[in-house]
Amino acid sequence: MMTTMTKTIVTTMHPMTVTFSKWRTGALRLLLACLTMAVSGCYDDYTPVVSGPEVRTDTLNVDVVLPSSIRYSWQNTLDWALENITKAQQQRNNRVMLRLRYHDENTEDLDSLAYRLANPVEGDDTCHAIIGPFHSDNAPIFLANAAKTRLPVVMPTCTSADLHRVNARNNYAWFLTESDITQCEVMLMAAHAYKCTDVLLVYEDNTYGRSFYDWFGYYATEVGLHIPGDGAIAYTSGTKLKSFLLKAHTDVVGDNVAVLIAVSNAEDYIDIIDQINEFTWGWNRDGERENYVGYHDICADTSLDALISNSEQYISLEFGISPYANMSFGFPQDYEARYGRKPLNGEAQMYDALMIIAMGAAQRMASPATCMVDGQPAAGTDQQPLLTDYMRSVVSSTEGMITQWNLSGLCNAFRELEAGRPVDLTGVTGNLLFDETTRTQILNTNYMLWSLFWEWNKLDMPVASVLPILYLSTGDSGSDMSTTALWKAEKRVYQTFSDDDVESRDLPPLTDRWAVVVSPSTSWNNYRHQADAFAMYQTLRKYGYDDDHIVFIVEDNLANDPRNSALSGQIFVERSDAPAYWSPHAGEDVRRDAVVDYHFSDLRPDDLAAIMTGQASERLPHVIRPTATSDVFFFWSGHGGSSDGPLWGNEDSREYFGSERIRSIVDQMAGTPRMYRRMMLAVETCYSGKWGEVLTGYPDLIVLTAANSSETSKADVFDQQLGVFLSNAFVRTFRRLVNDNPSIPFYDLYRQLARTTTGSHVTIYNHEQYGSVYTETMQEYFPAP
Repeated sequence: MMTTMTKTIVTTMHPMTVTFSKWRTGALRLLLACLTMAVSGCYDDYTPVVSGPEVRTDTLNVDVVLPSSIRYSWQNTLDWALENITKAQQQRNNRVMLRLRYHDENTEDLDSLAYRLANPVEGDDTCHAIIGPFHSDNAPIFLANAAKTRLPVVMPTCTSADLHRVNARNNYAWFLTESDITQCEVMLMAAHAYKCTDVLLVYEDNTYGRSFYDWFGYYATEVGLHIPGDGAIAYTSGTKLKSFLLKAHTDVVGDNVAVLIAVSNAEDYIDIIDQINEFTWGWNRDGERENYVGYHDICADTSLDALISNSEQYISLEFGISPYANMSFGFPQDYEARYGRKPLNGEAQMYDALMIIAMGAAQRMASPATCMVDGQPAAGTDQQPLLTDYMRSVVSSTEGMITQWNLSGLCNAFRELEAGRPVDLTGVTGNLLFDETTRTQILNTNYMLWSLFWEWNKLDMPVASVLPILYLSTGDSGSDMSTTALWKAEKRVYQTFSDDDVESRDLPPLTDRWAVVVSPSTSWNNYRHQADAFAMYQTLRKYGYDDDHIVFIVEDNLANDPRNSALSGQIFVERSDAPAYWSPHAGEDVRRDAVVDYHFSDLRPDDLAAIMTGQASERLPHVIRPTATSDVFFFWSGHGGSSDGPLWGNEDSREYFGSERIRSIVDQMAGTPRMYRRMMLAVETCYSGKWGEVLTGYPDLIVLTAANSSETSKADVFDQQLGVFLSNAFVRTFRRLVNDNPSIPFYDLYRQLARTTTGSHVTIYNHEQYGSVYTETMQEYFPAP
């Protein structure tokens, strides 16, 4: 028996593994697992039980929510997992049976289904766990209904970054793949590795696609790729890409352009790839063949679809990147030997989903009164642990026998759990390491970079197959090359400054200071923009600005919104339970005693010019009146777009304030008579660098932006009670640094902001016309009280 087991383990190691291996500590872990399995095997599991208690079976109803086409594509894995789970318990006294009930994600009323599963009526079979949905857009429906009873919702393929962030503290929300932040990074790394100089993005404008849109610019900057033209385009079925590609074509800096594609279905991938190929062969730079620019598609995870990989029609898919199984533990190799093809996107995660649910139920049967996660009881004294807690208990353990996903490994796992001993569970996707907060968000994901390989069969028909090129891992897992070996997660791109080009000027004595604070957002979902504006107003008041010297423009409709009833009349950027290092002002009501001059919705874009240049009127009585001896501080917090930076309104308004409009205002203030001694603009929006670029060249003006001109800015502090983001890291860190030390030099301010602002590159513009960032300080605008 031991000889047979050893042979089985060895044959799961595929030669391809060695080709792409960089053995590290993961190899030692694998060796220990193999030795453990070889020695213990399933010997006692296949020996008849002579005596013992009566067999008990816990039957779980697991509702699987998938498009019918995906269920069909995944049926191999579903059947295999259930077969292994059943066989592994044949000689156990406690047994778990999973009864799968399928629901078509594309045809069912998902609101009704989610409510029914989370609130079963008398006589219905209770839902014990949900697997799915397939699409991130549909996940919030199930998570909202599951919240009351903490029904586990296990999502193999929901990878939206915002979905992960919003549910980061919900211990019933199980994410088995890292978010698309990681996938976007890996796609851009691949573009860089294949010598592309420029990069574009075609994305679907939904929850899934927006993750790529949000992180595309950031990682392109980090990798060092140029973004030509508009950079990104939202795609819906039938969108024509020619004008987008033409505009980018005039701005490329090299000969190879990567086009990242992130859409939801295979038909759209095929259409986009066909359009790119048509453009590539039909258009050359300057119309000359020798200046030919190549456009190369890099497709996201959803491209590993049966419609593409089993196609009989030629599809020129160059590169795809998909979350995949861990090559060290044999699932892809065994799968291909068993079924004659490679597993598709999501199959590995589906296997692990079924395994984790079964293990959680087995843990509950063996020790119903004890459920420990990280050494602590998984539920409070007034709350019994639920299935999701027992699942968390299993995956949080790093003690006990190392067990694997295959039949022999499952035998060991079920035996150990029945005996009350912990197991260190290893899944199809690798070592099942989850976040430290809830133990429900996977930390390591393996990726496969692949291409379609075409050959012709005996009937002279084209036949496609998936050709792996490289395996990558966000961990350090044995045979998979770790992305950490190629890429450091810590931000590596920082601005450099030199005093060589700084122009020194004689400035007149300072007589007064003025400030304008603007938030163009009006909706509850954009809470953070108004909240940050109120917080900045409070900082200005702390440093001596009276209301006559501040023009405060904000809608002010948050404090009394019905959704704010628990905190009526108050606005927060940091609740009292925030980490202490964030700010000493956690729990501060930033609306307290605030004086709002204008409700945003009462103004027009051109009104800002009148306010900034002192043109008071009956409709605009509150303006600033700066002179050549005044310092002016301007703060703006809202949304922005890729074409022209900050928007006038919410993200759905799509009305730009306009780079030319802000330049016209500054032009007038810098003219004769001059209306500022020094001026600073701090802008917290996506693509805020657009304003920094157009304001370069003006004397004694400095612009500090939360993002450069090619990337989005990210929300930061999410509040579970209110269901919204409270603040952005850029503003929170800015206030903390100024509150701690108003004489902080611009360079120190920049470095701290750059380090703590996640997902965008804080940028200083026009410092050459302002002064040395090493000696000029924020005390110019925030004098010590």
